[in-house]
Amino acid sequence: MTLHAALPLAALLAAAYLFFASGSRLLPLVAAAGAGLELALAHGWLRLAVPSHTLAFALGGAIGVPALVLWWRAGGKGPLTGASILAFIGLLQLALAALPRLL
Repeated sequence: MTLHAALPLAALLAAAYLFFASGSRLLPLVAAAGAGLELALAHGWLRLAVPSHTLAFALGGAIGVPALVLWWRAGGKGPLTGASILAFIGLLQLALAALPRLL
């Protein structure tokens, strides 16, 4: 499994955990949708005719922004850890999408 497939899988699992563990349902659902779409793209199950940098930036934002809100609102060790993993992966993907634009 490559890193491009492992990161969305970990984000999807963390979002699924947060869906059941946290009080909010909408934010983990948005993050899970972004991670699931990215996982489908990484495995080649889905192909979209969108510029790759724009799509990577949008999917990273769909994972990272709700994760930061969930991290801010986390009430226990489990939700805080899940939100931290999700936020790290989302922000890492945002940074990787923004890097080619900066160079």
